[in-house]
Amino acid sequence: MGNEDLLKIAKNARIRSVCPLSSYAVGAALLAKSGTVYIGTNIEDKVIMSLANCAERVAIQNAITHGDKEILKIAVVGGKKDSNYLDNTVPCGACLQYMLNLDENIEVIFYNDGEVCVKKVKDFFVQPFKLD
Repeated sequence: MGNEDLLKIAKNARIRSVCPLSSYAVGAALLAKSGTVYIGTNIEDKVIMSLANCAERVAIQNAITHGDKEILKIAVVGGKKDSNYLDNTVPCGACLQYMLNLDENIEVIFYNDGEVCVKKVKDFFVQPFKLD
C-alpha cells in the first residue's frame, strides 16, 4: 500500500473525530506487517481533558487489539474540524514515544507545506528515552 493511499484513509478517519474542546480533527491510518490497515481519530472528552486520546495511539491500540503488533507505517493528517485544509500535522511527543517503544523504524507519513513527507520515528528525536 502506498503512502498516498494511507493518507487518503487517514483523511476519511479524520471525519469521525470528536474534538469539542480544540476543534482540531486528526486522523491516522496504520499499515501493519500483515497488510491490514487500522484507523484512529482523536477523541476528546469535553468534561475531563486528560481523557482525550490521540488518533495515532487509537490506531495503534486498534491494531494491537486485533493481534497486529508489527507496524510498518502510519499516516497522520489534521486540521480544523470544519475545514478541508490540512495543517502540517506530526504526532505529538507522547505518540512518538509510544511508537518508539514499539519499533523505532516505523515510518510516519505526513504533509509539510502540501508535500508528502516520510520520517522514521527515531528521526524525530535528538536523544530518545530508552530503558535499555
